[in-house]
Amino acid sequence: MSVNQLQITDIYQIMNVLHTQATGRSAIAPVNTSEFVSMATTTLATGTDPVYNSLMQLLGRTAFTAKPYNRKFDIMMSTDEFGAIKRRISYADSPIPEASGTFEPVDDDAPDQWVIRKMDVLETRFYGSAVYRDWFTTFEDQLTVAFEGPEQLREFITSKMTEISNKWEQYLEELNRSTVANFIGAKVAKDNGIIHLLSEYNALTGLSLTAQTVYQPDNLGDFFRWVRARINTLSRQMTERSGLFQVQIDGKNINRHTPYSDQKMFLRADALDIIDTMVNTTTYHNEPLAYADVEGISYWQDINTPAQIQVTPSSVNADGEVITESAQTVNNVFGLIFDRDAIGANMYLYKIRNTGLNAKSLYFNTWLNARLQYLNDLSMKGIVLLLD
Repeated sequence: MSVNQLQITDIYQIMNVLHTQATGRSAIAPVNTSEFVSMATTTLATGTDPVYNSLMQLLGRTAFTAKPYNRKFDIMMSTDEFGAIKRRISYADSPIPEASGTFEPVDDDAPDQWVIRKMDVLETRFYGSAVYRDWFTTFEDQLTVAFEGPEQLREFITSKMTEISNKWEQYLEELNRSTVANFIGAKVAKDNGIIHLLSEYNALTGLSLTAQTVYQPDNLGDFFRWVRARINTLSRQMTERSGLFQVQIDGKNINRHTPYSDQKMFLRADALDIIDTMVNTTTYHNEPLAYADVEGISYWQDINTPAQIQVTPSSVNADGEVITESAQTVNNVFGLIFDRDAIGANMYLYKIRNTGLNAKSLYFNTWLNARLQYLNDLSMKGIVLLLD
């Protein structure tokens, strides 16, 4: 069921699938990311959005102050940032300006300065959210007899909360990964903003390199120097106000630009390492890439198949209606350059609560609940880099 409606979706099953793939306990398999990624749509939804009741007592946010594991795939937005784009207004360009006539006045002509030209507006909306919960049990008598003193008890509680925090961080990372994978799958399905690096390089050089032979010592340095230059060129093109690298929907002529400060790059970590050690050492500049915010990605979806994604993506058609594309298997994913507003995630109504003590069995449960939102907007700029 698509999440693009005024309804809360429970995503525990898809989270379990993502977790087993990400941790290498199962092989990569198609994931229906349309079940939780909200796509920008021009369709107006109506209905009731139910609110879950709070659980009982507050354990305290101090349990989450120590986070040895920090999630990757930084697409998180604050609640204010996410709330501001639940309804996004974009303005289309007006027709080409008319001739002035100022210096060629015509007798008996009365120019009308009150001619109406309404702004052409694209209005998109994001619907739906997903819920997640987790819990663990603490036995009172075990706490009483198992520890020598308060310091040991504190260490036990801290380690227990760190474990649930680490697991929570990884689940959020995996959902972020899949939100990015949905965007890539939708872009590939639309054939929009897809850059085939090896094909371009081979066409320029007359070579016939493959995704394997490009890593041979004689090819590696020259190719990755060219890749760095190509990425910088693409990044600069995104700053130009144009219709490149974005999907036009609802018949609106929307031209956008993405300044460097609003660009985000996810690139294969092994490629960044090569650029850092083999390219930057022979160039004047020593930054990995010159302009945008760059994050190295060890794998896109499955840790055993790091360069591949398999998704059934949520997308949008030419009329601005949300659709589910056919299943996409994308190989040799090298990187992604995108506008920060094109891919986002938000976590809110997030709580940790303790139950009361079970008087019969002398234990209590600690519950973690959160409500999550994930969005893709194909009308914003995005470039998919493939090593093919």
